[in-house]
Amino acid sequence: MDLTLETILDEMKRQIDKWAAYISDKDADQIVKRTSLQVGIHDYALLEYANGRTNVSDNNLDFTVPGAAARRGNSAETLTEEQVRERIVPELAAYIGQTLDALTPALIDYHFTFTGKFRTREGEVRVRIYEYVNETKKKQLLERISFYIEKKLEAGKYPTKPLETFFLSRHLLDERLFPNMDVGRIISLFEKIQQVNKGNKHLAEHRNYLTVALRNWAEDQWLPRYFDQAGTQFQKQYKKKARLGWKIPSRVRSSLSFMPQS
Repeated sequence: MDLTLETILDEMKRQIDKWAAYISDKDADQIVKRTSLQVGIHDYALLEYANGRTNVSDNNLDFTVPGAAARRGNSAETLTEEQVRERIVPELAAYIGQTLDALTPALIDYHFTFTGKFRTREGEVRVRIYEYVNETKKKQLLERISFYIEKKLEAGKYPTKPLETFFLSRHLLDERLFPNMDVGRIISLFEKIQQVNKGNKHLAEHRNYLTVALRNWAEDQWLPRYFDQAGTQFQKQYKKKARLGWKIPSRVRSSLSFMPQS
């Protein structure tokens, strides 16, 4: 490994340490105690490298047009795509794993993804560097979700907290937790949330969380399966994938047609 690559890696690790110190500057244990439906705070981080500079953040917004940066190489860049994939990614994967192990458990959710976006001589390289699922936390969360639904919704007679709806709506649409999505049950629970909060001053907030959760699921999970994105994060455009004869599953059509009613 040459000195230049060592220097770049050292800086990347330093930025990871800086990010870890930043997210550690909060009382994570108190935050997750607000609701039983939260078992961790952070589930994503992004490392970006370009022009000799590295930054690590929780930001997953993308303002570029997909494919545009990848087609443009830059001979002035130090890194090559081979160095990124063969040397940098494996070392950073090991380092971020060690870093997460040293953090307060409540800081990290039951799943965590660490991705990288590198500008190289050949063009932009985007890669998933590290991903893990804490099976103990996952099991605990599933048990809490089941208990909450049974006690607070199905047998519930009182308004629920908006924060609980924020997390529950996302969990129910999380395919890591529920790989076989039961659309009918999800719709039923969304309607139950509105029912127990009918007449409550926070009803609009509950409905907003339900709508945003559905929109995020559609844009992040469903649409990428059937469409290619041609726009940016804030000007999204979709083009049907070149696949003949496929139809949108009926269970998915049902979920997309559901929106909380006023």
